[in-house]
Formats: sequence, structure tokens, C-alpha cells
Amino acid sequence: MPAVVPADPSGESLAVQLQASTTSLIIDQTFHTKRLDELENVLNAQVSPQKFANAAAGDRANGMLAYRGHGVSGIFQLRIGRELDVILEPEEADDRMAFVMAASGTGEVLLNDRTFSHSMDQAVIFPSGPQRIVRFDQSTEVKVFMTERLKVAECCAKLLGHDIPGFVDFEISADLDTAAGRSWLRLLSYAEAELSDPYSFVRHSPVAWRQFEQQLLTGFLLSQRHEYSEALLAPQAAAVPFYVRRAEAYIEAHFAEALSLADIAAQAGVSARSLQTGFQNFRHITPMMFLRSVRLHRAHEALRVADPALVTVTEIALACGFRHVGEFGMAYRRVFGVTPSQTLNKKR
Repeated sequence: MPAVVPADPSGESLAVQLQASTTSLIIDQTFHTKRLDELENVLNAQVSPQKFANAAAGDRANGMLAYRGHGVSGIFQLRIGRELDVILEPEEADDRMAFVMAASGTGEVLLNDRTFSHSMDQAVIFPSGPQRIVRFDQSTEVKVFMTERLKVAECCAKLLGHDIPGFVDFEISADLDTAAGRSWLRLLSYAEAELSDPYSFVRHSPVAWRQFEQQLLTGFLLSQRHEYSEALLAPQAAAVPFYVRRAEAYIEAHFAEALSLADIAAQAGVSARSLQTGFQNFRHITPMMFLRSVRLHRAHEALRVADPALVTVTEIALACGFRHVGEFGMAYRRVFGVTPSQTLNKKR
């Protein structure tokens, strides 16, 4: 949003810009006016291309526009103080989205020839792009959470742990009189308080702002209905620690070598005890059992494709890291149900 419009000498409009300092990352602006044309101009300049219907030149209003946020992501409130339709012009880009509810009164949004009501218990979610009409009555004051659709999609993918195609498509009508809806409203109120506080970390620290924005997007995704809601709300298994995955990768790459628990733990960057605990908690086996499993499966594959005229079971066992052929044979039979020789000679 650009700088606010300066105050009118007639006293009919008042513009206020509140910022803790020139170093603040957050735009914090409030604009009041009794002139309808002035409010329309400010909305055009600071929000998106739009026009007022049912209005004539010189019409009066009890107008207010407040915005707190960083770039596109933020919260703004709009009051007109009379019955009016705000027509949001069609836009080529569909890279933004809005969550609209009533801070007071009620209103409607006309979208794709359908009418959706919004109040303090009901919201409307829609992207930029097609023409939209936001209908006000005299007591309506809307609260809008705006963000970028790409950021929402990236946050969703991060929460799911895999990429998703395109944007997240939310259900247009959102019931706020639910546990999830009330949780989102509490988060929104917290966000407003943080954005308003001149000493808040989010106003001065880029790192704090990024974490804050991710918290908002996460709450938005978890509280509103869309095609990924069930996947996001499904119970998630605890993430396997990095050192367990690092140990597994090391074992896979060096299974044929004479490895000890201490060797593997050193490569994973943790103590042998921590590595044991991590494997038992997340893999339900020990690191050395994992090593033996890798060796057995590599030996099985080697025996399955080997020419028995050219290679022996002992040679394959030694090449896969086994030092005792008898123990290898017993372990192999327990896992695969046949002896190593039977697998090797099957090609005959």
C-alpha cells in the first residue's frame, strides 16, 4: 500500500499513519473520511481496482480504511457507513486471496452469480481474478485477511511434506462458529495485536515476520476447508531424527565394510547410546540389526542374479560384509525361507 492520503484542510477527511519508527517492516495506516469519492480513490490506490455502485457525486459517508501488514499479507478493515455495493473489477492475475468477515453488522459477497453472506460468525473466502461485489449496509464493517495464494500453497506443501499442484482451493463459505473457526479468530486477534504494537518483534525483525506469517498461514490452512484439509488434520507420525536417516544412508553406502556401532554413530554425529535409542524408537530395531538386514538383502540380490558356475555363496557372503558364513546361512534362511545355495542354484 502506498502512503496515506494527506488530511483535507476542510476537516472532512483525516489520514493517520502509525509506525514505531522508520525502520518498521509493517505498514500501519488508518484513513477516515466523510467523502465517498475520496474513500473510493483510496481503496483503488491501496487495495485493488474497484468502484462504488449506487452512489452519486457528492455523496457522504462515514468512511474508514485501516491496514496493518507487510506487502500483500495483512489485515484491513473497511467501513462505509451507508448501503453500497463495492464492485471489485476483474483482474488478470489470480495470485491473491481474501478472507472476508464482518467486524460488525452483516454483508454479502456476490461471486460467480452466487450470493454468500458474511457476519461475525460467517466468512467468505475468494481469490482475485473474476469480478466480485461486496455489499455493505449502514452498519457493516468488514475485516479482511489478505495473502498471496502462492505462499498458502507453499505452506501447505511444507506441512504435507510433498509438493502440490497449483493453488489451494478453499470452500467459499466458512463457518466461524466452530472450534476450528473460533481458533482461527483468536489467532487473527493475536495477529492484529502484534501488528499494532510498535514494539512487536514482527515490526522490526524479518526473521520474526517470516515466522509470524507462517503461523498465520498454518492456522488459516488448518481452520478452513479445502481439498487438503483431511490430509493436514490426519494424525502424523513423528519425524524420524536426522541422525537416524544419516546413519541409514551411511550403512547403505558402506554395508560391505567392517562397521561397528561406534563407527556408525560417529558418522551420524551422535553418541552410540543416542543412536541406539533413535533406532529403537523410530525403527524398532538396533543399528546393527539394520546393518545385517541391508547385508542380507544385498546378498540375496547378488545370489539371485549370479552365475553359479562363476561365483560361490562364500564369495558373495564375504563381499556383502559377512565374516562367518555359517551365521550368514542361518540368518538368510530365517529371512528368505531358503538356503543361500538354493537361491544361487535356482538358475540351473
